Amino acid sequence: MRRPDDVRPRRRPRRLSAPPAPSSRVSLARALSKFGVCSRKEAVRWIADGRVGVGGAIEVSPERWIDPRHDRVTVDGRAVGDPAERIVLAFHKPAGLLTTRVDPGGRPTIYSALGDVGRWVFPVGRLDRDTSGLLILTNDHRLGHRLTDPEHMVPKTYHARVTGIPEEPALAALRAGVVLPDGTATRSSRVRLLGTGRDGTSWLEIVLTEGKNRQVRRMCAAVGHDVRELVRVRIGGLGLDDLAPGAWRRLDEHEIAALERGGARRGTAVPPPYVGEDRRGGR
Repeated sequence: MRRPDDVRPRRRPRRLSAPPAPSSRVSLARALSKFGVCSRKEAVRWIADGRVGVGGAIEVSPERWIDPRHDRVTVDGRAVGDPAERIVLAFHKPAGLLTTRVDPGGRPTIYSALGDVGRWVFPVGRLDRDTSGLLILTNDHRLGHRLTDPEHMVPKTYHARVTGIPEEPALAALRAGVVLPDGTATRSSRVRLLGTGRDGTSWLEIVLTEGKNRQVRRMCAAVGHDVRELVRVRIGGLGLDDLAPGAWRRLDEHEIAALERGGARRGTAVPPPYVGEDRRGGR
């Protein structure tokens, strides 16, 4: 017989992790957020309240995996994210609007300016309330993922009016990537000085391939030049051009195809060279 000290401890059964969801699928709560219907927290509440359906049946789990391209999702009986006809819009977001469908505080959102576009569309990424410029809206989840996933390195070009006149060390730091106050490091970017104004501010052009929350503002503040005004002028090869604030237009298939091809090669450290006019001498 074995003595007690000879008894080996029993091995704990190894916990099996849940299989990862297919790349085309997202949780139901995340899908509602991606569609621009509501925030993810609101989605969890709406699902618990029985307001959300998948495939004609009420769904009570916010973690339910769905494929936004194929699964029919409804909120209060209304279909959302319907990709039957792909639609992609370029919208010139004015400052002062939130990039969300509904704001609990009643503040104006981009949908109040869009009006009826004939389809349920969601914003691809976000611009904060004080930022204006190019915003893409679509019902194509795959396109939305491609344009926002940092791995695809789709360049987004911003023009920022900042306090003071950044000297070369500050510009070099922005190009190399800075560490933000929360410890997050930004990727390298393309930065150039466009011009200076009589009010002691300067205009910078900044090209990013990622989209952290309020990233341009936080980057500039980190090098001592707070942003006073911020406009996104280009996404990939699509420019804001002469689209008036508050106006939108539907993209054709050639423009959509160009967006889909717009990412840099994987492993490229910085975005492609600049495109568009060089605005020197102030703005």
